[in-house]
Amino acid sequence: MTVIKNEDKHGNLIEFRPNDNKYRYKVNGEVKPGVTGLIGKRFSGGGLMWWAENCVYKAIEQIMTYDKRPIDEIQQFRSKVESRVKEIQSEARDIGTNMHSLAEDYINKKEVIEPATEPLKTMFHKFKKWWQSTGFEVIATETTCYSEELEVCGTFDAIVTKKSWKGKHALLDFKTSKDFFIDQPIQIATYKKLIEDSTNLKIDYLYIVKIPKDTKEDIQMRLFEIKPRYLKAFKVCKFLNELELDFAKRQREYNKLKKEKKNVSKK
Repeated sequence: MTVIKNEDKHGNLIEFRPNDNKYRYKVNGEVKPGVTGLIGKRFSGGGLMWWAENCVYKAIEQIMTYDKRPIDEIQQFRSKVESRVKEIQSEARDIGTNMHSLAEDYINKKEVIEPATEPLKTMFHKFKKWWQSTGFEVIATETTCYSEELEVCGTFDAIVTKKSWKGKHALLDFKTSKDFFIDQPIQIATYKKLIEDSTNLKIDYLYIVKIPKDTKEDIQMRLFEIKPRYLKAFKVCKFLNELELDFAKRQREYNKLKKEKKNVSKK
């Protein structure tokens, strides 16, 4: 498994496992949560998204049952739909991951093999044209940082500057989403905190760069103001996650005690 290690300005050893779905970050050997994971639990839908998706499958079954379709035909059709949904979700994730890799290599002036399929081919072509028009100079890319205050880790996309900025820096975060969403400024505001806690760099500007999968749309870069409310929102996400973990622990203890009492009463 790939492990990327770096040391912050306080001497903390930060480990990042990009291919690990559960324990991606460690600091001095101790597992730490990641920024995107904590925010994602609050804004990606979680159980609500699963419920909404499952409602569609149930609706298909009910309609086909009402139309008096055989049970095996209903099950086969549902399985096909479920399989296609997973394929679409996987395709979207792959496009996002591949676009991030292409963008990182390109802005770092590495040799890049052009993608051969759409929409990635057009996305990358537009990105190159856009990047060349910005005049950005790369300071750092894909670096994992850690905040002792927040006790979380995160890996940012890129820190850039311009000659006209006279030493100021901007944090760029590349997105392949359909639009700009509230979780995005929360994420980059938290990354700013991590970067400044972990390195000697100061972040003066926060940008989301939207690279659309729709080949008819252009790349958009949006500046978000540095406001305390975004970092406060992340702290709320972290608090709610800790509350959920504590509740789950207490629930397990309660169920265990309940089971023990039940077994005692049977004797």
